[in-house]
Amino acid sequence: MQDPAPNVMFLVEVVNCNDGIASYCETLATGLHARGVQIHLVSGAVRSDEKSEYKRQKLAAAVKEWHVVPGLRKLPSLSIFMQLLKVIRDNNITVINVHGLGMLMWGRLLSLLTGARCVATYHPSVLGNIEKVQNAPQSTFSPVQVLFFNLFFPHTLILMSEESLRHLRRYVLFGKNRIAKVYGGVDTVHFRPPSDAERRDARAKFGVAEGEFMCLLAARLAWVKGHDLLIKAARKIRDSASPSPIDIKCYFVGSGGPEREKEIKSFAYASEKDKDTFKFLGFMGDVREILWAADVFALPSRFEGFPLGVAEAMATGLVPVRTPAGGATDQIIQGQTGFIVPFEDVDALVDALEKVADPAMRAALSRNALSRAQQYFGVGPMVDETLKIYGLVGDASGNSLAHAVKA
Repeated sequence: MQDPAPNVMFLVEVVNCNDGIASYCETLATGLHARGVQIHLVSGAVRSDEKSEYKRQKLAAAVKEWHVVPGLRKLPSLSIFMQLLKVIRDNNITVINVHGLGMLMWGRLLSLLTGARCVATYHPSVLGNIEKVQNAPQSTFSPVQVLFFNLFFPHTLILMSEESLRHLRRYVLFGKNRIAKVYGGVDTVHFRPPSDAERRDARAKFGVAEGEFMCLLAARLAWVKGHDLLIKAARKIRDSASPSPIDIKCYFVGSGGPEREKEIKSFAYASEKDKDTFKFLGFMGDVREILWAADVFALPSRFEGFPLGVAEAMATGLVPVRTPAGGATDQIIQGQTGFIVPFEDVDALVDALEKVADPAMRAALSRNALSRAQQYFGVGPMVDETLKIYGLVGDASGNSLAHAVKA
């Protein structure tokens, strides 16, 4: 008799349908489902609006069941704890994948009581006003956080970037030998380079004129993503006295809280000229066409885990320019697949964008970026490594799975 399909629980405190964690969970769940694994998503509040409803539906379609538990929060309550125990036992859950360290206590306690393997995926992030996020690269764990980490360290902790790995090596963690690095994956079949006709159509759709250098930042509308730095850099390029000025246009895709959106748009529209230079398109469920229309993907962020938007851009052949936050050295070989510029350095950002504006340079970087994305950032490699960490081993076709205990 064929073994029943393995059941895995994704445990998430909050699902924001317009952020990278939701995209990561949807892509991973879809890839695991294709290998015969059934995902049961358990979350607290679900935040979506009319524009991000597409993402919510995609995530719902990728999982077998989605259990929304009102009141789910970092500190367990007995009644909610019993609800989760019932979900695990009723569905024969063998792996609990906690997404975000906030749910680590839940995952570890549930693992101890049920025997399910506890895996945690670290999704570092920071939100807040500009003063707070400017200090994010220097942030550290407190002694209490380190103690918490050691008390509830999972069977395996998944990190997505070399920068996150270096960050954790700074601390005395007894589970360091149980850390694995697995890149976030994107659908490299969907995110592919456009044909000439597709690129022309995309640029026409978004109003990008011939000869304009279109710079794209597609990410949550928040100060941590460095919108202000890109705006300053674009103004410098636009207002340059160079004999061969670059006709730069910056497009921003993404949404955030109403207060933050208002602040960033107010910063961008300081003059009449700015209204022609900067365009805010809001949240998009599928960014492929806007990637096809762009010439460069800029992400001068202050803090990241592993920005999937950069991987999606590279998979379409778009050249990335970004800061050394999480995922930078995994995604970019300096000067070959893109450019890494220092935090808060507008002049370095200007220099990198001007290099990419050169068509010959851009073409060479584009080929290398595409090659790296196809080799390392597809869904297949992410799912392969995750199955090993879960202790689930597939056959050569990847269609059937048997339970295995990882040493």
